[in-house]
Amino acid sequence: MSIWTKLSEVDVQEKEKFASLFSEIVRSVQKGTFEYVVGEEEKEGFFIVQEDNRAESHFISIVPKEVYPLFKEMQEKAPNQFLGYSVLAGKKDGKDVRVTCFGVPCNLLGKALI
Repeated sequence: MSIWTKLSEVDVQEKEKFASLFSEIVRSVQKGTFEYVVGEEEKEGFFIVQEDNRAESHFISIVPKEVYPLFKEMQEKAPNQFLGYSVLAGKKDGKDVRVTCFGVPCNLLGKALI
């Protein structure tokens, strides 16, 4: 079974919460108030994963705990590719800054930005 099939079969709980957080982070990056710290930060129910070398961009990924193992597998198997829907939110050190929310449908993420 492909990783994308596995991901499509996971029902992330609290999608609206993650979509709202996605929107908050995008706006924070746009305002220049987001604190960049490469690595992983565990929160209640999710992780914030920051990478500075994915597809020549700085990526900020919101990863719900129920899809974290799939995210880690994809990170390893596709080290320089986008791992899903992302939004270009700004620039940092000459690199694009992209925000993504792994496992949450892109229509909800897009709607949260409106």
